[in-house]
Amino acid sequence: MSRIKKVLKVIGIIFGSLIALFIVVHIILNIIFSIQLKNTIAELKEQGRPMTIAEIVPAPVPDEENAAILYNKAFVLMTSGEGGIPYIPNKEMGTKNNVIKAIEEVKSYSDISKWTDEQRKEIREQVNSRQLQEIYALLEEGSRKPKCNFNLDYEKGIDMTLPHLSLMRESERLLCLRALLEAEAGKNAQAFDTLLVGLKISNHLKDEPILITQLVRIECDRIIMECIKSISDLMGISVEKANLIMNELSFHQGMEPFIKCMDGEGVLWGGWAFERILRGKPKGLKEIDFNNTPTPLLVIRAFLGKPIFKKDYVCYLTLMSRMQDSYNVDYYAYENLSKRNPIDLEIEQLPKYCVLTRMLIPSLDKTREHAARHQADIDVCRTGLALKIFKLKNVSYPADLNELVSAGLLSEVPIDPFSGKSLVYFRHIGGFKLYSFGPNMQDDFGAKRTHEKDSPAYENYDIVWQSQIQLKRSEYIHGN
Repeated sequence: MSRIKKVLKVIGIIFGSLIALFIVVHIILNIIFSIQLKNTIAELKEQGRPMTIAEIVPAPVPDEENAAILYNKAFVLMTSGEGGIPYIPNKEMGTKNNVIKAIEEVKSYSDISKWTDEQRKEIREQVNSRQLQEIYALLEEGSRKPKCNFNLDYEKGIDMTLPHLSLMRESERLLCLRALLEAEAGKNAQAFDTLLVGLKISNHLKDEPILITQLVRIECDRIIMECIKSISDLMGISVEKANLIMNELSFHQGMEPFIKCMDGEGVLWGGWAFERILRGKPKGLKEIDFNNTPTPLLVIRAFLGKPIFKKDYVCYLTLMSRMQDSYNVDYYAYENLSKRNPIDLEIEQLPKYCVLTRMLIPSLDKTREHAARHQADIDVCRTGLALKIFKLKNVSYPADLNELVSAGLLSEVPIDPFSGKSLVYFRHIGGFKLYSFGPNMQDDFGAKRTHEKDSPAYENYDIVWQSQIQLKRSEYIHGN
């Protein structure tokens, strides 16, 4: 028995020593990483980076200046189905609202030629209905307001809801429906005024410091620009309206909204998640998958791994800061055609224990690409409108994009963010082809993106304005 006791005693001493060693190491690492985290936060604050939710929340807007109040009134009309049933996106009950039904049934709303006679009749009736006319009036009035703040509950962090975004996008589609019908009826000027309203509405999302908001803003701009291209090609556009649209699009450019949204992502999602874990309050982290670990075990894991989470947080903040700094470098120069930019490499080199950083950062790394695509879309649209104006004034399209600068229609020839060179331009009999290389940074000869995943143009495509008839490559007059 005494021998067994001795063995147990030795085991107890070893086990106790290991626990004591773990506690000492835990305390030391916690102190070291706490100092690193404190210094990192202080350094970022000194650089002017917001570190709290209060710092990223948009300033309050007086009711009389706030477009959101009018948009919300329009949304109520858009989301009330039969018997006042709210519209739920992608749910069958949403089709009980005739307005939503009209939008969802027209798959190719930007191409009026694809509408069936039945759709055309139904849409015209809807557009002229009292309900939709009231919605349009609210949207127009809202677009004239100087500011927009939907007063979101930022304190909820990851659990914050963004119900306005899908409805902002649907509003743009409603405006396109109206503009297409106006153009078909010969009311071109009215159609472009309607599309200008759409552009002003999308730009009201510019100051919301949330990535998904900026992605929706990009989509809203794209919807309206596609409609602008379609109507101006089919029905023509006046010099006055083209200039108004070009001027409005100039306010949609720039990286500032994306830099600001990265501040929001850092505080609202990453920072919020890290802070809750470090405080032992993981409840609410619905969007972070911890392999379905029960909350009590997650609290224990958070406590035991506290030093590691602090080091993880340091890596996250550092990488987010570098990612934002990269936004000041041209996309093409940053990618260097190798698609192995420094952020990608840093993500790969992250220590294995940086679990949260590894989960959060990759989803943000595409933001620069989204921003570059948006810039290319705007440059193609503005340059295409300048080409339209040039033709109206000079009978034919220019031989070279530099002529647009000489004519005072552009301050400079836009540089394609995906090639580092000017946009590719061809003129041909009755039209032109203008395009950016697109995200693959290769010349795909103006191939437009398709939505069929089996098609080569699903991934290898250009950002294109193909005006009027399309000719074979051998028939193009190369103008750039």
